[in-house]
Amino acid sequence: MRTPPPSHLRALREGLTLVRLHPLLASGLVLLAMVLTQLGPALELAAGAGPSLLVQPIFAFAGLLPLEMYFIPRLQAQLDAELRDTPVNPTGTWHAVFEARWLKAFLLRLGLSMAIGLGLLCFLIPGILVLTLFGWAPMRMLLRGDSAMASLRWSQAAMARHWPRIVQAVLAMLLVALVYQIAVGWALDRLLPTANPDLGPGALLRLKHPAFWIFNLLGGAMNLWLSCSLLALYHRLEALVAEPVAR
Repeated sequence: MRTPPPSHLRALREGLTLVRLHPLLASGLVLLAMVLTQLGPALELAAGAGPSLLVQPIFAFAGLLPLEMYFIPRLQAQLDAELRDTPVNPTGTWHAVFEARWLKAFLLRLGLSMAIGLGLLCFLIPGILVLTLFGWAPMRMLLRGDSAMASLRWSQAAMARHWPRIVQAVLAMLLVALVYQIAVGWALDRLLPTANPDLGPGALLRLKHPAFWIFNLLGGAMNLWLSCSLLALYHRLEALVAEPVAR
């Protein structure tokens, strides 16, 4: 009887282990995430934007941009160098390697996000396919220094062969994030019963109420954990791709 391929759900546990490798750095990034998340409503006030469930995500994205664009990828590059110490991301010079790649990797990620969003908005299935086949390309570029086209080809070839259990692990991570969002929404409904469900809480309230600071702190911790879990999952995918070569 053929042994079924192993599950990659353990990547979530491995992500937690990676977070604990640098507790002070992780704590600092969680605090930074909380502050940057609160930057969103501050930007809303500065722009004079009224309460709107459509406007809030735009300002939230702008506030979190430094974290998603630079600080979390930097931690991923550092952990990858410490764990793998590859010639393309060595432990001794990972700082310089990261500085040379992070912007190109982010631009590739931004371009993919736009393509995925357009596919989801217009046809749904193409957006899911783009995410599934090419979603690892930015990390490949960041950690291994491949060009944009080489990174896209690597991601497509890897996922075409190993997608079922990789997607299973990614869906588990999305489920964690969804459960957290539902729990936060339920708690805020009880703490702020007068908030208009069509408009959401105002920017000033989100800046002043301690519940938002606490939930943003917890959300930052969850984001860091899932980002490290994605790194662990990438390492697992990379090992699967290299397996036939080693035989």
